[in-house]
Amino acid sequence: MGRKSQANGIGVGHNSTLTDDEKRAMTLHHKRAYEAADSLVEKAKADRTAVADLAKADLGKGALADIKDMIIADSDKKMKALLERTMRLARWAGIPVGTQSSLFERVSDPFEDGKTAGMSGDKCEPPTRLAHDHAQIWIGGWHEEQTILASAFGKKRAPAKPAADGQIDLSERKDLHEATA
Repeated sequence: MGRKSQANGIGVGHNSTLTDDEKRAMTLHHKRAYEAADSLVEKAKADRTAVADLAKADLGKGALADIKDMIIADSDKKMKALLERTMRLARWAGIPVGTQSSLFERVSDPFEDGKTAGMSGDKCEPPTRLAHDHAQIWIGGWHEEQTILASAFGKKRAPAKPAADGQIDLSERKDLHEATA
């Protein structure tokens, strides 16, 4: 993530007129500051590891996950996003929201299972345990997902056309500008 040049010309590379000795001096100066900051980071990581180990010893295996979730719960916006994501993933996994998924054996929906197989790139081969009519439903789900997948790939941005001389003009790639901004 580079910094943008300011209007007064001060920004990345503005010191290009420095002599070699001046660059060396500034590099050593920044090296010392970076080492100091790096040691603070290492100390903080060691402290966090110690706290995590203590929490695991006191509360058991899931302690760290609970602590992280409690930190997320402090922010309504983050908690809402986490719940929405969890419900979406449960729906995608075929687990009806509002049910206890492990109380009994999961009730399988062959159509949804076929869709999931199609999204995952699996072959159109329904499980052998399915009865013939459920296998046909599974295949219908697989084919529907292939149609949806083809449509989604069609909506993706078209690849950049190569220049006449075979060179690619990277200035038109917005994703590269966002990554470096």
